[in-house]
Amino acid sequence: MESRDDVAASLAALDTDRAALADRVRQPGWYDPALGVLTGGFVASYSVAFPWVTLAAVPVFAIGVGLLVSAYRRHTGLWVSGFHGTPSTRPLVRAWALACAVVLVVGMVAELLLDVRYAMVVAGVLLGTGAAVLSNRWTTAYQRDLRSGR
Repeated sequence: MESRDDVAASLAALDTDRAALADRVRQPGWYDPALGVLTGGFVASYSVAFPWVTLAAVPVFAIGVGLLVSAYRRHTGLWVSGFHGTPSTRPLVRAWALACAVVLVVGMVAELLLDVRYAMVVAGVLLGTGAAVLSNRWTTAYQRDLRSGR
């Protein structure tokens, strides 16, 4: 049976490890803008009158996100899914999902039904900016939760 000192030492080591992990999970500074450009470009491709542009944007987006994941893993040595977060990150993911749905529906209705040219470009700018900002805020919230043991 472990003594109180052993348990206290183990808990202190765990706190130290959590703090080190929190420092490690921060993505490189270029990561968030790159994610924003990929997201915005993909969404904006729906404004182009040629369907092949959107079809070409799908693999560009998928490969780009794959490269971002690979770069993040190389930089940090691990991968943290945005969907399996912490108490502070879950509301951010829910708000992001709702924002995406609203912006995409409004953009598609404006572009396709109301014939407002470049509405999806505006939607792309909004969602690309949102992706970049949210990625950074999500990481900050995740780091905070790791440090606090949540």
